[in-house]
Amino acid sequence: MAESVIQYANVDPKGVVFYGPPKMLRGTLPLVNPTDQKLKMQSLAVTTDTLRGPASLPLQTIAVGVRLMPGEQAAVRSTIQLDPQTAPGTYSFSVDVSGTSVPVTAHVTEVVDFRIEPAAVTLLAGSENSFERTFVIENAGNVPLPLGERCEAPLTDSIDLKTSMLHGLSNAGDAEVKEKVNAWLKDWGERMPGMLVVLRDPIVLSPGNKMTATATFQLPDTLQPFRCYTANLQLYNAFLTVTVYTTRNVNASSKKKRGNEDGV
Repeated sequence: MAESVIQYANVDPKGVVFYGPPKMLRGTLPLVNPTDQKLKMQSLAVTTDTLRGPASLPLQTIAVGVRLMPGEQAAVRSTIQLDPQTAPGTYSFSVDVSGTSVPVTAHVTEVVDFRIEPAAVTLLAGSENSFERTFVIENAGNVPLPLGERCEAPLTDSIDLKTSMLHGLSNAGDAEVKEKVNAWLKDWGERMPGMLVVLRDPIVLSPGNKMTATATFQLPDTLQPFRCYTANLQLYNAFLTVTVYTTRNVNASSKKKRGNEDGV
């Protein structure tokens, strides 16, 4: 009488292939129920010297969760969860299917997962145009992430396009249409004050590394007083929103100081 176990359907002597990011490699296992009974299988034992599972614990099993009717053969989908910092590459190991050692090839793909907290910064700009802020940054992926010493992003005025258009057209008076459009474009251009510059120490953040980092935000000296500006920076897959509220600009502050000295 045949042994009542699900067996490996040896359709390819090279074994099976799994592919994907460390947290979710997918593959299929050809299995067969050679008996006259309904059988099920929950997991398969793994033999590996290099791969580790979640939380860096040894990879011991992979889930299959299959039920096969008598004589049924199926390509059973399965997933493997590895340590998130498993480096991209090709790995070989084996699984035990009812006493048969089946070779497995796992192709681990690259994962870029940069995280930054806080994800939003507010700057209250008066007579100063340089500010320091501290962040917690983390590389939750499986490849090193170089972070350069400088990045830039355009600052935009909070006044929307429609308001700027109406303001520019009204300043053109009764001029011709072309002059009105030029007046609007000029007004819109004047609301683009320049670039926000972010400076930091250049580093390479290794997979799994989490640390604090300080960045310096430099504002252009063309910001208008009592306005709100925004900038959006993208760092790999993460986004940082910077909101700037101005109380007065540098020139206004200097003039006021000189006026007080002159007794004004």
